[in-house]
Amino acid sequence: MKTLGIIALSVLTFTSCQKNTTEDRFVFEEERILDLETGDEYYLQNMDTLTVVNIEGEASQIVVSAAPFSDSEELEFLIASYKEKISDRKEDMFTEQKSKIIDERKARYEEYSDEELLAFFNQIHKDDAPYGQQMDVMAELVKREAVLEIDVPKLLEIDTAKVDFNASYTDGE
Repeated sequence: MKTLGIIALSVLTFTSCQKNTTEDRFVFEEERILDLETGDEYYLQNMDTLTVVNIEGEASQIVVSAAPFSDSEELEFLIASYKEKISDRKEDMFTEQKSKIIDERKARYEEYSDEELLAFFNQIHKDDAPYGQQMDVMAELVKREAVLEIDVPKLLEIDTAKVDFNASYTDGE
């Protein structure tokens, strides 16, 4: 009976050691995964592709599901982190673009008073100027609180769904 217990304990110890060496083979860092056994480095290219750089510096593409660590929780965490970074970058770019549009618009109409800008809008609307220009002037009037946002569709004579205060406009469009 002691022999059977020792053998069972030995098998459990051996299998647990084997599992740890497989898990310890890969080092998951923020931007890459390092294979300590081969020296290969894996970089997440997009949600389903990894770039593998071997020890000689040669790079190749593989599908995430073909990676030796494809079923690990660390990879899932890395992909989730990648998605979050992409989302944050998109949000930052959108915010930056929006700020740029607002700053350009403000500079374009800074010489106009609220009344003059409203008169300018009425004139370009009467002359059937391009929608982008009309919307640009209207967005500045709303920002200045010279016109209520709720009144914009009626003044532009458009559907509410077509109102876009973040539309980019450059003179000459």
